[in-house]
Amino acid sequence: MKRIQNIIVCALGLALAGVTSLHSAEEGRLEGKAIVRAVHGDVTYQENGSWMPLKNNSELAAGVSIRTGAASTADIQVNGKSAVRVTENTTMQIPTMTYTGTRREGDTETMLDLESGSVLGNVKKLSANSRYEIKTPHGVAGIRGTDFEVTVKPQGDGRFVVTFTSVTGQLIVSAVVEGNTVVKVLRTGESWTPGDGDVRPTPVELIQEYRDIITAVAAFIDTQNFQPPPIPVIRSPFPTGSQPSGAPASS
Repeated sequence: MKRIQNIIVCALGLALAGVTSLHSAEEGRLEGKAIVRAVHGDVTYQENGSWMPLKNNSELAAGVSIRTGAASTADIQVNGKSAVRVTENTTMQIPTMTYTGTRREGDTETMLDLESGSVLGNVKKLSANSRYEIKTPHGVAGIRGTDFEVTVKPQGDGRFVVTFTSVTGQLIVSAVVEGNTVVKVLRTGESWTPGDGDVRPTPVELIQEYRDIITAVAAFIDTQNFQPPPIPVIRSPFPTGSQPSGAPASS
């Protein structure tokens, strides 16, 4: 599994080479943080220990895991560059949050690791030397000033169905499909499920549903003057007849 993930990450890095040249481990790089802006229902987090209830205005360091129950969500500002909604029945880790300069104007590196469930979010326009990625058990998405939705659906046999959706903007996605590394570019309104054909248009009404949620979450996180948006049932863009992608369970 680690070998597959390494191949995917390397391929994504090559795909992004034309738009970013992130410096690695440069002097002056600081640890970022995630700020919890709104919690609804049963939401817990883990930082080097047991699971504990997550509360509004908590500040979380890199390495934290977040888990939501049924009809539960968390709205989080991640590394000063993104507004993310963790939807119900989701487990997500934030392994990387770093920055140089300021969080808003400097170079940042952020990675979300979605183990299961769904996340929606808005990433503000990044500097040329910044990187923002979402890793899944079957593929990695690179994001630069984009509204996105990513879903990981466990199949119960160690495999997953993973779908990436560009709500607004562009995603560059890399995954290993039948032993081959495949890179896709998703533009506004497009989705891709690795192992289930090519990039496809997402139903317009579903894109609008995603966009409404993301807009409300981003506005709430940016201003803190509005009530957090409601908790809708998130529908997946999986096409009819989708088959598991064949990705093994993460260890």
